[in-house]
Amino acid sequence: MNRSSQSDSTAPPWSRAEGHHFGFLRAAAAILVSVVVLSACAEQPASPAANTASPTSLPVSAEGEIAEPATPTPTLPPPTPTPQLAAMVNGQPISLAAFEKELNRYEMAQAELGVSPGAEGEDYRRLVLDALIDRELIRQAAQLAGITITAESIESKMVGLRQTGSESGSFEEWLAANNWTEEEFREALQAEMLAEAMIASITADVPHTAEQVRASYIQIDDAALADSLQAQINEGADFGELAEAHSRDMITSPAGGDMGFFARGSLLVPEVEEAAFGLQPGEVSDVIAVTPADGGRVIYYIVKVTDREPDRPLDTNLRHQLLQDTFNTWLDDHRAKATIVYLIED
Repeated sequence: MNRSSQSDSTAPPWSRAEGHHFGFLRAAAAILVSVVVLSACAEQPASPAANTASPTSLPVSAEGEIAEPATPTPTLPPPTPTPQLAAMVNGQPISLAAFEKELNRYEMAQAELGVSPGAEGEDYRRLVLDALIDRELIRQAAQLAGITITAESIESKMVGLRQTGSESGSFEEWLAANNWTEEEFREALQAEMLAEAMIASITADVPHTAEQVRASYIQIDDAALADSLQAQINEGADFGELAEAHSRDMITSPAGGDMGFFARGSLLVPEVEEAAFGLQPGEVSDVIAVTPADGGRVIYYIVKVTDREPDRPLDTNLRHQLLQDTFNTWLDDHRAKATIVYLIED
């Protein structure tokens, strides 16, 4: 997951969107239009001129010799239409049929959750297509890296899924209900297993520990109040009491603004993170003025570091975030270098 920007000026800088699986669906925009690419029609031979000779007569040349009858020109078969495509990824096609099936499954899944696809303004068609593009990029990278999934591994997974499905109904019925053929499902399962293997390879060097600081902060939206609080802190006022009384962050203010330990790359507001890692325990920053990316109201922060550890174990959420950032950076880099042709008009 790439570093999020703070779109809500009241959002605490320590919050980042959390997740517990690697998702490959990317937000984007497009409207589905069927694209039919036909090969050029072969030129048909011209019809022969009418022959006025009797049916039994043979043609005679100018020298009086009987000419051999012309061999009829064979009729060429009609050209075969090129399969309809949704996209090309480094010369490899993603068929329109595969895209439309995946789109249908996405719509069904959203309906089961009671969500209307695209209700929040997202173009879910492009989102689904980008997921298929990411899957193809991962497949190509795995092939270059020599990472493969054996048929035995896929079958073992299939056996487990069938056993799980037997508890709630036929696996075949589930496949049909979700618009899968068994062959298509095997291919999707193989892609998922390849992605898991690639993630493990790409994130193998992500550490389990990192330098971390423990910091508290005060978040306010008034410049004069920020300066007043800064002056009070410099004169010896208790930082925690001021945070509890004045900070607009209703989550951390009851605890005196304490954000706990965090590693680099954890905070939504990079200015707050940079300030925290530039301080030693007991030190307090100057007032930090941050203008949101959307041009909203300026927010002011005062940060105090209370502890620092050079090699602290990452908690589950922090390490998960680091793993996700590492993989998404790799995927973004591969996307930037790839030749991707969208064949569905915006």
